Amino acid sequence: MRYSIHDKTLDAKKARILINALIDCAKAGVRSSFSINKMLWGISLYLECGSFTRENWSTYHRVSEAAKRVRDSGEKGWKKHVTFEHVRPIGKMYEMLLDEQEILTVERAAVIIGEYPPVLITMEEELRMAKLGFKSKGTPEERYAHIPISGFNLRSEAAPL
Repeated sequence: MRYSIHDKTLDAKKARILINALIDCAKAGVRSSFSINKMLWGISLYLECGSFTRENWSTYHRVSEAAKRVRDSGEKGWKKHVTFEHVRPIGKMYEMLLDEQEILTVERAAVIIGEYPPVLITMEEELRMAKLGFKSKGTPEERYAHIPISGFNLRSEAAPL
């Protein structure tokens, strides 16, 4: 997690509010839904990029080698060949929040959401992952073992809470 939920910024405050809402949902046993997934997506984006605005695929720093080649090709329409992938799937994040609902804290929820930041990969890499049965199963390390990624770890490299 590159950005803290305890900063004084408005986005950090928003992240804390959303995390508290997710904790309340988990403690109430609320099932996953579109709105819960969007909260997880937004918090994940904030923890890595410091903002809730749409990620900038042109400059995003967590990218597979193949996606980097596609992005750097200069080809018009290159974005249709890549996808923004949550290394720890959003459904798995919420499942973990539900599993820990009795003892869940804001800090623990932030770790669950931000421990494995999203990565930009090619559509082919995503399809290969699905064919291998890793679209939503397996550890992040298992899911990405066949995708060449350099320059960063799958796990968040900094962890300020």
